[in-house]
Amino acid sequence: MNTNLVVCLAIQRAHASLRLKLDEELGTYHGISFGDFVLLDLLAQSANGRVSIVELVRPLGLPQSAVLRQLISLEKIGLVVRDGESNERYAALRTAGRVLVNAASETADSICARAVTSISPATAGLVSTALVTLACAPALVLS
Repeated sequence: MNTNLVVCLAIQRAHASLRLKLDEELGTYHGISFGDFVLLDLLAQSANGRVSIVELVRPLGLPQSAVLRQLISLEKIGLVVRDGESNERYAALRTAGRVLVNAASETADSICARAVTSISPATAGLVSTALVTLACAPALVLS
């Protein structure tokens, strides 16, 4: 099997295992999925407090319609708010969403810390750098 394919499949398997564990723990303690946490975290990290729905597509790895469905679900339970005109739709955290994402960050950090302890700190830094580079690779830009 091609080495490049082996690397990509290994990344996918690691992601799947980590996602399952995060879904389980975040669901149990905070009532959200890892996907919800990622979306809430993106909104929490935004510079101006809100993010264009179009800008959420790539970091979430979902089509715009799926991002919108996820936002609607989170809006119904009072964690986010959507605003703007038809072509300029934005999402922002409500106070309850900010409180939840801060609490859930501790849970996610704990799980990730346990997962990463299985590799050396030097290797963890290299893997992190490699994955950030891969995420920004021109070959992965959507046309």
